[in-house]
Amino acid sequence: MPDPHAALRRWRDLVRPGGRLVLVEGRWGTGSDGGTPWSGGVTAATLSLALRDLVTGLRVEPLTDPRLWGKHIDDERYALIATC
Repeated sequence: MPDPHAALRRWRDLVRPGGRLVLVEGRWGTGSDGGTPWSGGVTAATLSLALRDLVTGLRVEPLTDPRLWGKHIDDERYALIATC
């Protein structure tokens, strides 16, 4: 995605006030540098910082259970739940 901050603003604008934006993300171990911001994923800290001023609340839920992915993982995977 060439402009992830613009995408976050647009997605937030599509959510009704008090609604939730749920993003399943991570810093994928298999990611590659595609020449765009956040190629290969984004850390929870970076995404939280990008959303901080756009939402009224947010929390990060780690998604580390191997049953979710069909294998053990070593990289960062999470759900970010933001209240708009």
